[in-house]
Amino acid sequence: MPDEPRRPLSDLHAGERVQAIITSHQPWGLTAKINGYEPVGASLDVIRRGSEPGVERMAEALPAVGSTVELTVAELRPWHHEPWVWVDLTSA
Repeated sequence: MPDEPRRPLSDLHAGERVQAIITSHQPWGLTAKINGYEPVGASLDVIRRGSEPGVERMAEALPAVGSTVELTVAELRPWHHEPWVWVDLTSA
C-alpha cells in the first residue's frame, strides 16, 4: 500500500490541531512525529509550557511512545539543521 501524500510544512500554522505520534520521552518533555505533513522536528516542552492546564495534566502521565495524541501547534521556529523548522507543540 503506497504512503499517504504528505502536506507541505508551509500548510502548518500556529493554532492548528494535529495528530502526533510520540517518538520519545526526554527529561524536558517529549518528541513527536506529526501525521500528514512532511517530516519535521516536533516536541512538547513540559518544563517551558508546564503552567498550561493541558500540558500540566500531560506531564503527570506522558503518553506512551508510539501512541497517537492530538496536540496543537504553538509555534514554528527556525532550526539549525534539516529540516530547518522545529514545531513547538502544546496540548492547549
